[in-house]
Amino acid sequence: MIKIKVAFSTLGCKVNQDETAGMEMLFSEAGYDIVSFDDQADVYIVNTCTVTHLGSRKSRQMLRQAKGRNGDALVVAVGCYPQVAPEELASIKEVDLIVGNSHKPAIVSLVDAALGTEEQRIVVDDLREFSQLPVSAFKGRNRATLKIQDGCQRYCTYCIIPKARGRLRSMDLAQVMAKGRELAAAGFMEIVLTGINLTSYGRDKSGGGISLATVIDSLAKAIFPVRIRISSVEPTDFEEDLIRAIAANANVCKDFHIPLQSGSNSVLRRMGRKYSVAEFLALTDTLKRRFDRPSFSTDIIVGFPGETDAEFQETLDLVRQVSFSRLHVFRYSKRKGTPAASFPDQVHPEIAGRRSQALINLGKELAEDFADQLIGVQEDLLIEEPSPRPGEWMGYGQRYMRIHCSTNSSSGNIVRVEVTGRWGSELLARPLV
Repeated sequence: MIKIKVAFSTLGCKVNQDETAGMEMLFSEAGYDIVSFDDQADVYIVNTCTVTHLGSRKSRQMLRQAKGRNGDALVVAVGCYPQVAPEELASIKEVDLIVGNSHKPAIVSLVDAALGTEEQRIVVDDLREFSQLPVSAFKGRNRATLKIQDGCQRYCTYCIIPKARGRLRSMDLAQVMAKGRELAAAGFMEIVLTGINLTSYGRDKSGGGISLATVIDSLAKAIFPVRIRISSVEPTDFEEDLIRAIAANANVCKDFHIPLQSGSNSVLRRMGRKYSVAEFLALTDTLKRRFDRPSFSTDIIVGFPGETDAEFQETLDLVRQVSFSRLHVFRYSKRKGTPAASFPDQVHPEIAGRRSQALINLGKELAEDFADQLIGVQEDLLIEEPSPRPGEWMGYGQRYMRIHCSTNSSSGNIVRVEVTGRWGSELLARPLV
């Protein structure tokens, strides 16, 4: 029996990556053959992103490329773009099936029904329940992601995500524990907890009392020594109970991705962000006092409407003061349907480009500075793959710094190492056992 070949392409955030892995499992269990997106396939599925115009454009490009590879294939647009603007995708003749975030768990049956038909179909509904997809249990991967929360109600002035992902929805704690144990039993040595607004976990539940801190403390103890990494935490929600839960469990990574977006109070107000520069600094200073050389990463938007040279300089100054180890820099993208799209004083793309490059350059400098600070530190290295350095393996420590090490251990194991130097912004180490 010849299997139907299905290929996936994923754009955007870690939640999308997690959901693609879940959809792959659904198709695999249904008897489909999962192939590379570059290969000839019978079905191409693009898990889209629409958080920026660039994300939407790349999504459209991937959909058209898929039909170009096989004109007879079923081309499926799924995810945030269909949820926000299904009519835009319906105008693309290469797209055969349009599926919102609302129907990702039903993707196999929708594809089955669409195969062999020529009529374009749109399947999008309101987002009311937590969308449950299988957790990834594919072999050959050492780190798994587990989505435990969806939706956002922050309504930042530049962001379309509340429309794309709906209101807050959380996975039940019992399910989180079951899924976490399942991944640990499958051999994963690190689980990354993801969500659209992860620190809002549990706020949609009646009765209250269950928060991200509850999840961290319960799951870390249940799956020890498997590591837990938190994908992203909002500065307004990083409360003392969460800090205590992280501190109480050695297998929770002391690596914090905290979206800053801007280091200027005036820009933060225009963005609709509900914290000040002083509050952000107070949080990072607290984490530096509580943990030994924690790593910090962040998202920053440059060229937000009205951003002046002085406001951008405030961002540069704050980034240097926090000493981020990783920066994710985005140029502001006007997004139809958001308040900021109509703001005056839109920044010229050339200016935004220069500011972006300045931040990227600073990020490289700070990454090397942070690597220097870790020389002599002991780390738990999760070995993932052979290093480009002959005879060595590489992977990530708790601080999410890439480490190269000569060791007799192999992929999928965690080994204790001592950092001996750096290689660019990456670390060199020797095993301690």
